[in-house]
Amino acid sequence: MNVRFSDRHIRFRVARHELERLLAGRSLALDVPMPRSHQFRASISATPMGDWQLDSDPTGLWFSIPRAALEELQQSLPSKEGIEHSFKTDHGPLAVVFEVDVRAESKAAA
Repeated sequence: MNVRFSDRHIRFRVARHELERLLAGRSLALDVPMPRSHQFRASISATPMGDWQLDSDPTGLWFSIPRAALEELQQSLPSKEGIEHSFKTDHGPLAVVFEVDVRAESKAAA
């Protein structure tokens, strides 16, 4: 999993096997070691029913995507387009994008 932050935008990019892991009901996590023995964790899970969810604290962020949205994305592969959801914040909307890295597969097949 790869996570990229920019102004009012977070992008999660996963490999196809990681998407399959989410669809199997398992979560993904990226742990980043920080100074003074701290750690930042970015976690993604699929929600069987419900809406998009995003939560955070100083130790990390937790992102949940509806399973139906993940299934639709899986059906559209190998597309470079991901799925996106906007969350309201005190400073305006925050766009969160979830993509499957199809380039990694084409490199591996070559």
